[in-house]
Amino acid sequence: MTTPNVPTYGSYLQLGRVLDAQRPPTYGRTPGDTRDLLHHDEMTFIVVHQVFELWFKLMLHELGRARDLLGRAPSGGVRSETVAERDVPDVVATVGRVNEILRVAVDHFRVIETMHPLSFLAFRDAITPASGFQSVQFREMEILAGLPEAHRERLGGGSYALHLNPDERARIERRLGEMTLKDALLDWLGRTPIDETFPDFAEAFRDAFDGYVAEQEAFHGSNPVLTEAERAAARTRFDAQRKAIRDYLFEGSPAELKARRAFMFITTYRDEPLLRWPSTLLDGLVEFEQAFRMFRFRHARMVERMIGARTGTGGSPGLSYLEQTTAYRIFGNLLEARNFLIARRLLPLPTKTQMLRFNFGN
Repeated sequence: MTTPNVPTYGSYLQLGRVLDAQRPPTYGRTPGDTRDLLHHDEMTFIVVHQVFELWFKLMLHELGRARDLLGRAPSGGVRSETVAERDVPDVVATVGRVNEILRVAVDHFRVIETMHPLSFLAFRDAITPASGFQSVQFREMEILAGLPEAHRERLGGGSYALHLNPDERARIERRLGEMTLKDALLDWLGRTPIDETFPDFAEAFRDAFDGYVAEQEAFHGSNPVLTEAERAAARTRFDAQRKAIRDYLFEGSPAELKARRAFMFITTYRDEPLLRWPSTLLDGLVEFEQAFRMFRFRHARMVERMIGARTGTGGSPGLSYLEQTTAYRIFGNLLEARNFLIARRLLPLPTKTQMLRFNFGN
């Protein structure tokens, strides 16, 4: 027998509330009325989407922590001048957890796909006009991560906020007023002490990259299987690469340039001991960008399999809208650094390499 007022497994997890939340409302005159499931598979549809929302809640929790640590506003909310080195592994772990959640969430679409499209059609009309487009937590996650509002695809010419109730719109407005993970990342990268270790890094890396491109150009120029037209096309691409590295390292606002150069510097010299955690963090954020896009892509594929290209329950274009969202980028301009990585043998050496290494007792 359990003791009153002592936690139990069920009470701690509030399973009474969670497991009694699979009966849809009737939306009639009497608040709180629920209806029976219209089809056996409606239970699957409800539970899987509830699980998605729980994962979204946890990802918001974790992304918020990563943002606060990188944005120099830890637990007390007071911004400090630097990010403590001991906090960087915590950010890595937090981002890693989000990436694992996204991996698991992508697999959850397989559960929905055990439901035949005809089974879904048995209760789909009863859901209308509700839609996953109205997932407030997913919108919050996009905003918190740093997806620019200007990059969003519009639904029928209007904003997603028009499909939310006043309380939900208020949540979105609060999120829009917060620092994003991308903002925090740019702030953190901008404080990388490149000038102290390699004052002429941008110029040296540009020259090294030019050397790499010249090698590649010579290789393709002597390739006997290429036609002259193909060689000419390759030369055009190499000229574009030379311009691209200059745009990346020298064109843009001072804050953007600091962040890009830092991203390139940390990624390039990742084997130096003091850059291992920062480079691991950047790898985790690259994975996050990829995992987020994979979630969107997998969602689109599930919708294509279940309902094809028909109009969504909320009135959206459905599949075509989801296809467009797979192109969303959060850290896109930073990730262009991957276009310019070169072999270690071609890298310029930092002026003060010792500053990037552990120096015990010296």
